[in-house]
Amino acid sequence: MSQQTASVRMTFIGALYWGSTTRQRLEAFRQLPALDVQAVDSEANIDREPGLVGLWHRGRSKLGYPADRYRECARLIAAAEQHRPDVVFVDASRVLTRGTLRKVRAIGDPTLVYYIPDDVMARHNQTRQRVATMRDWDIFFTTKTFNVPELAAHGVREPTLIGNSFDPALHRPMTPADVGPEYEQFDVVFVGSYEGERCDSVNALAEAGINVIVFGSDWPRRQLDARVQLREGVYAEEYSRCMHFGKVALNFLRKINRDRITTRSIEVPAMARPVVGERSDEHDAHFVDGTEYLGFSSDRELVAHVKRLLADDVFRRNLALAGRQRCLASGYSTLDRAQEMMNKIIEVRSRTTSRTVHA
Repeated sequence: MSQQTASVRMTFIGALYWGSTTRQRLEAFRQLPALDVQAVDSEANIDREPGLVGLWHRGRSKLGYPADRYRECARLIAAAEQHRPDVVFVDASRVLTRGTLRKVRAIGDPTLVYYIPDDVMARHNQTRQRVATMRDWDIFFTTKTFNVPELAAHGVREPTLIGNSFDPALHRPMTPADVGPEYEQFDVVFVGSYEGERCDSVNALAEAGINVIVFGSDWPRRQLDARVQLREGVYAEEYSRCMHFGKVALNFLRKINRDRITTRSIEVPAMARPVVGERSDEHDAHFVDGTEYLGFSSDRELVAHVKRLLADDVFRRNLALAGRQRCLASGYSTLDRAQEMMNKIIEVRSRTTSRTVHA
């Protein structure tokens, strides 16, 4: 990692609830040398609105024009006035306006950085505020390869690809003592949201006599094979613990987001769980199919891979260890990604004489 010899002040704003990837990115930035980070929790101390008020907000959000319920705009301006940052890092806000960014830029002319882990060009992820501000950011980080040219075509300055990551403090191998009596009590585990194709694949495993547990709050019980155990969604350390309930971990791609790789694609192998995941070009670029993960393109292939792993303890263990080693050796951690982003920020700032930072 490169070392910054001059201190850089960063104001970081995002939803910092426990277990969020936003919080993981914040903690990674805080570990970088010569970086002074002030955090603004965009959802702190805000109660859910009851009844019709909450319904009104949900309706606005679905229409792509969410209200600034948490006063993010005012709080960011206040934080900038107090901290006088060199860099403002905004993690996936949906409500910041062009007027807000102009006011923030007028306070010492900080570098404005936006980060989003979702498919920003997908209709269900767009808001009027986000679309209106796209050209105002000095750097726009995305984890989606296909979003980079799409953002450039919309006039976005410095659309920059940043890889998905794992948090070493959370996504780590656990022992039976860490996990408890359900350690590897199931053949297969999946943690994530419902999609029809995912449900079909899980049912195919159950029909093949494979014992499956699914963690997810939006799965319709009636559509799952009766032999599949379904539990509520889990997050943070509980998510990591429950990933050890299965001997084999599933990794599905989310079709609505045009996924070729996901955050979970990195987190799960980092826990040294043997992964059977949907085959894609980006999965294969990050992990070697056959030795670091097993890719599948059909339910038939999925069932065959799982049966092979369940029948061969040595192969299953070697696959798990190789996947974790790839995460460590290839720089997939949140700290590695934070340094990559900081290097890009320094590069962009150094092009303007009024924003010189010594690397």
